[in-house]
Amino acid sequence: MKSRVRFVVAICLAVGLAGWLGFTSLKGNQERYASPGQLSAGGTYRLNGTVAPGAPSDASARAQSPDGLRFRVLGKGDSSQSVEVVYRGSVPDTFRAGREIVVTGRLEDGVFQARRNSMVTLCPSKFQAKGDRPDDPA
Repeated sequence: MKSRVRFVVAICLAVGLAGWLGFTSLKGNQERYASPGQLSAGGTYRLNGTVAPGAPSDASARAQSPDGLRFRVLGKGDSSQSVEVVYRGSVPDTFRAGREIVVTGRLEDGVFQARRNSMVTLCPSKFQAKGDRPDDPA
């Protein structure tokens, strides 16, 4: 009788763990990469684009304020499409106008509300051949 109870408990734990694992793996798939022109209300997105000119130079201070850091993101291929972003949290040192970023959040009332601490900047020099980088000797 005691071994039967242990078996049932072990099976229940295994089923619960498998369910949790399935849920967490599917949750990650619900976040789609999108450019500013592909956003729509009601979904969670990983916004991918370029920081528009005019981004604040005191980004870290503004991101810690209650109002958050406000800037525009342009589409990578189509700079005519843009969206305003409100971001709170830590700002990467490489954040500046013209830099490609990815930030996770949702579109609310035409403004992309980013999750706290979800910003990643992409360094363009990592994708250039050696010698093509401005800081590399030829």
